[in-house]
Amino acid sequence: MDRRTACLDQANAFREKALADPEHHDQWIDEAIKWLERAMEASRRAATTMEADEASPVPEPVHPAAETSTFHPRVIVRQ
Repeated sequence: MDRRTACLDQANAFREKALADPEHHDQWIDEAIKWLERAMEASRRAATTMEADEASPVPEPVHPAAETSTFHPRVIVRQ
């Protein structure tokens, strides 16, 4: 599992905690946001690495089912 996917999984876990624990909702949402930011950073690093790597100019395709099975986009709203 790559770093981006692992970070998205963590963000999803914290979103689920926020839904299950209304008393600490904001705390869990803050954690989810941190993990989403880490996932974005991992994506940027991977893109930069691929651009700099002359040996493999064509990135491997990502299977759409794998992408959607690990990340379930939801709107994060503070209450």
